[in-house]
This record gives sequence, C-alpha cells and structure tokens, in this order.
Amino acid sequence: MNKFFDTKLKKIIFIIIVVAVIEFSGRGIFVSLIRFLNSVN
Repeated sequence: MNKFFDTKLKKIIFIIIVVAVIEFSGRGIFVSLIRFLNSVN
C-alpha cells in the first residue's frame, strides 16, 4: 500500500513540475488568459 502512494505522489509532483515549467515559459493557459484579459481592456 505504501508503494502505491509513493508512486502516485511522484506522478503528481512530476505533473505539477511540468505544468509549472510550461506556465513560466509563457505558453501556459493562465498566462494566455491574463494576456487576453489585458488586451481586452
């Protein structure tokens, strides 16, 4: 049971890191949304 949580936690951390890298590179959905909202104003 402990191994299951260990591998699941590693997957979640990996996904969070990948999403964070994409966001900080300026190609993420949140960055695009903020740019869109700024261009509307």
